Amino acid sequence: PDSLWTKDRLTLINNLDSCIKLNMAYQEQYRLTKETLQKLPNGKQFDFSETLIFGRYDLFCRRVYKLIDMFQTIHQFTSLSQHRFDGMEPLVEAFKSILVSFQTKKHDMLDFQQHRFDRDYVNFNVKISELENSLRQFINASFESISSIEASLKLLNKLQSILQRENLRADLESKFAVIFHNYGLELNQVQDQYEKCKTAPPVVRNLPPVAGNITWSRHLYKRIEGPMHKFKCNPAILASKDAKKLIRMYNKMAKTLIEFETLWYQAWVNSIEAVKSGLQATLLIKHPDDGNRFHVNFDPEILQLIREARVMNRMGGIKMPEAAKMVLLQEQKFKIYNHELNFFLREYRRVTQMVKPIVASMMKSHVENLEYKMRPGMVTLTWTSMNIESFFSDIWQELDRLEQLVLTVNDIMENRIDMNLKIVSNRLLVNLPEEQELVSLDEFVEMQERHVESTTNFLVAKSLEIENAVNDMLGIMVNFKFDSHVAAITESEIIKVKAHYNWSMYQALLNATKRSLRAMKLRLSSNYREGKGLPPAFFEVDLQLDGLGVRLVPSVEEIQAAINGGAVAVLKCSKMIEAWDTVTIPKNVQLILNPNLPPVQGTGSQGTFYDRIAQDSQILKVVLLLTGSIQSAKNQC
Repeated sequence: PDSLWTKDRLTLINNLDSCIKLNMAYQEQYRLTKETLQKLPNGKQFDFSETLIFGRYDLFCRRVYKLIDMFQTIHQFTSLSQHRFDGMEPLVEAFKSILVSFQTKKHDMLDFQQHRFDRDYVNFNVKISELENSLRQFINASFESISSIEASLKLLNKLQSILQRENLRADLESKFAVIFHNYGLELNQVQDQYEKCKTAPPVVRNLPPVAGNITWSRHLYKRIEGPMHKFKCNPAILASKDAKKLIRMYNKMAKTLIEFETLWYQAWVNSIEAVKSGLQATLLIKHPDDGNRFHVNFDPEILQLIREARVMNRMGGIKMPEAAKMVLLQEQKFKIYNHELNFFLREYRRVTQMVKPIVASMMKSHVENLEYKMRPGMVTLTWTSMNIESFFSDIWQELDRLEQLVLTVNDIMENRIDMNLKIVSNRLLVNLPEEQELVSLDEFVEMQERHVESTTNFLVAKSLEIENAVNDMLGIMVNFKFDSHVAAITESEIIKVKAHYNWSMYQALLNATKRSLRAMKLRLSSNYREGKGLPPAFFEVDLQLDGLGVRLVPSVEEIQAAINGGAVAVLKCSKMIEAWDTVTIPKNVQLILNPNLPPVQGTGSQGTFYDRIAQDSQILKVVLLLTGSIQSAKNQC
């Protein structure tokens, strides 16, 4: 008998039920046999006492009925504990305590003559009844805390599959009616929500408009459809008068939501062809209101159509139009083309913005050459064209050529031209002694002669170096291969750039001359570094007595003459530097433009930079101040 506790409870209940059915079958066969014999009065009859035959079996079956009830209760509470309902742990623990208390009695449960089992069984049922009252309160609280009809029905179905005792099942049936009443309230809420939001439904984030509206209507439909399918399994609930009214409300709301989805879907289907026509647009476009800048001519509605098609395809239950399928299948291709064109235009703007203003006019042809390669994207190629890949290859190759040219030109300008111009501009054309150093007049003159000679040679070399760099830069730009449809660089643009750098060279020499003359003036000025006392000595002179007075050796006139000579020497530094030829195109450029013709010789010397520097008003002003600086100092003394 102790082994009953270890057996599978459902199997045990079935075995015990088989015992009852066997008893009923025995008695049924006994009665049939007895009735058959009674139809034959001359034969032997069954005059046996049924109590003597079946009495003990009947008593055993009474015990079996109790065991079935008890094990069904045990199975019911065991199943509840396995489903782990929140808050049911105290009830499960109470049941385990009741079960353990009963098991400790160690009854021979199949011995129907043992009446002690019956007393303990009654006590067991009393405790189980109290536990079921607590369970009933727990179930009521659980349903009150659930606001969703769907969740209430799920909980009800779960409890119905577990609870087998009649009093508990009756309570669950009453819950079904309460849920159905709440479902009516839910229908009213759905109807109110639909009327309130049907013109502008709340759309889930990242969903496109059409799919978002359909998702919203399907969500409302699901709220009312799921419970109604479960209510159909209980015809008794749907037979009442109130239920029929609620069913009519459900049918009306379901029809409205389906029509709402159909209208949005049909409007989307009708718009597909119009949106798809955007694929026939050219790849690129120039916007007149934006300074004729290039823009990618990709209709954003295409991406919207792709998003709608992808989301609706995932939603299911929606027939996808063939046009939408075709666009969706090419999603990656369109996105790649769009991204690559946007990236290309960013690179195009970056490269063109790298062009220095000095050569911007001359490099206009180079940019036009690239834009000519881009022309098919503005005229013939659409988003469905077959040769877009080759178009990308051509424009990227041309952009790389242009970028390499711009980088080379900028490198020559920065490192061979501008840097050398800065060196020339900062060159000091006079050699002044240190502040604490005294020089004689002869030494000063000798210092200036040596310095002017070396500086002149240096400046002549720098002028030639800069001119060669300019010629090389011009040659590189002219040597660029253009398409036959693009206008070549004009000779006037070439000469204009050469003339600009000729003027820059003049400005550098002018600045160097000004700095040098100002340095001499500042050193000889009585205002040298104001606030620091007298200026440091410059020349080494002697005072001599000649019998008549004191005289200065060398004299002030000789010192002034030396200073004047130094100023003239500074000016003469630029006298040996010939101005550039800004009339004739450089020879290396001529050979590129006309390789079969001999270069055209220049018209002759353009003079020297000295001719312009000596006429500068500021230079003349400083020279005049220097030529009278010593005499003015003598007069002040």
